[in-house]
Amino acid sequence: MKTATKFSVMFFMLLALCGCWDVRNVEKLSFARGLAIDQTDDLRYKLTYQNLLPQSENSQTSGKPEFVNVTSYGKTVLEAVSDVAIKDPPVYSDHLKVIVLGEKLMRDQNIDQVFNHFIRDDELRRSSYLMAARGKAGDLFTEGSPNQQQPMPAEKLIDLTNHSGYNGKIMVPLRIGRASLYCQNHYSFLIQAVKNQKGKAKYDGAGIIKRVSNKLVGFLSADETQTLSWVMGTIKGGVMPTTDKGQPITFEIKKSKTKIKPVIKNGKPEFHISVKTKGILTEDQNPKENSFSKSYLSRLENIFEKKLERDVKKVMDKLQHEYKTDPVFLSDHVRIQYPDYWNKVQGHWDELFSEADFTYDISFKIINFGTVGK
Repeated sequence: MKTATKFSVMFFMLLALCGCWDVRNVEKLSFARGLAIDQTDDLRYKLTYQNLLPQSENSQTSGKPEFVNVTSYGKTVLEAVSDVAIKDPPVYSDHLKVIVLGEKLMRDQNIDQVFNHFIRDDELRRSSYLMAARGKAGDLFTEGSPNQQQPMPAEKLIDLTNHSGYNGKIMVPLRIGRASLYCQNHYSFLIQAVKNQKGKAKYDGAGIIKRVSNKLVGFLSADETQTLSWVMGTIKGGVMPTTDKGQPITFEIKKSKTKIKPVIKNGKPEFHISVKTKGILTEDQNPKENSFSKSYLSRLENIFEKKLERDVKKVMDKLQHEYKTDPVFLSDHVRIQYPDYWNKVQGHWDELFSEADFTYDISFKIINFGTVGK
């Protein structure tokens, strides 16, 4: 009886061992790392996948390319994606890391609908980065001939996302899942912009996506993007160059904290923005500089404070009166502190934002100036 029981248990255990039913031969796959989506002149979707090719020990000596671009077209995104399935080798999208949208596509279409398929697809990670191309997205993946000596453009874009702590002009990466939430909850927001510069992909400011329509309304420069990062409190590093009596001086950001306080007066919002930044005086070309003097450092701090205040006022004026939209989430501060007021005005927030008043309290503190001083 005991023997029969043992055999029964072993039989059912064998049934449970289904094996690798979904196994795929890795040597016959190409792994998609980047995807560029453009709109053609005949209003179709053009998808450009940048795929890692299967490699072997002899790949380097044989000169086999490390990656390949695969292009497909369709009246819908899914039709274009399905067309990729018949390519050889098959494209495996589980490791897709970055999606770049073309400028024409973003200006003409609701981007939430464009990447709707990728949000629904359980194979694609919602953590994939989303970027906005200045021009055609596919051009970013066409750097010369793809060979092993040349870095893969999609991988370079991915690597650059880690540099926001060193360069304030690089945005904190926006993931496709987060972008979808912004669209569905009627937020305006910023997307890291990328351009093709002399055959190389380069980060260049940010694209502005307007709420409700979810379309691109314009771009901000790299300097304007850094200024808005200060306003939003997301800046992690970078430098601010300016001049003192005609001589270059540079402040390196080490730590910054932003507080935004909204007030409702006569039915209109007013915002007080406080920015406190600490950092290092990394450059001072004034031949008479005296960094050991507190009064000297105070004067330089005041120069940096006025510079940032001018920059903030300029970029906020552009958002209010040129683009008429709030991509820095000031609406969230109103929604949290004045929920009843927000329920009444959320339908026409852009109009109220365009008329809002701002006051600023900007403070710089030089905590180190290196080894030079009078």
